Amino acid sequence: MGSDSKRLAAVLTDVDLFRGLSSRVISRIAESGHEQQYAEGAQVVAQGDSVTGFKAFSPAGVEMHIVLDGTARVLKDGVEVNRLSEGEYFGELSLIDGQPRSADVVAAEGGLTTLALSRWTFEDLLDKHPEVAVPMLRVLCSRLRAVEAAHR
Repeated sequence: MGSDSKRLAAVLTDVDLFRGLSSRVISRIAESGHEQQYAEGAQVVAQGDSVTGFKAFSPAGVEMHIVLDGTARVLKDGVEVNRLSEGEYFGELSLIDGQPRSADVVAAEGGLTTLALSRWTFEDLLDKHPEVAVPMLRVLCSRLRAVEAAHR
């Protein structure tokens, strides 16, 4: 494993979706994805974009992204609601439920590097390594509870 592969594996090990997974599965995730670089201001995903039809089979496909370097701005209806940095991720909800993108994600100051996992890679990973689903369910439940708490 080269130094880039080791760094990538270290970042993935700290991602809450993948925490507790074996080094073999982490290596599989690292090998399954591809790095993407975005200049400052570049849009990575667009709110309302469909994740079905031709787009799902285009060269870029429908992907989730794990931030490897830099930061991303998350905008809902044009208003910044969050910033994402190394080890954080976005786009996984649309891979799971097939619904349109819920926010814009734009590369922030200094640009952004992500590990992109396509829908079919993600589904294949879940099929071959169902243990990935357990931490994912924990994260999604945690997010749901946070939203519920905010609306009380």
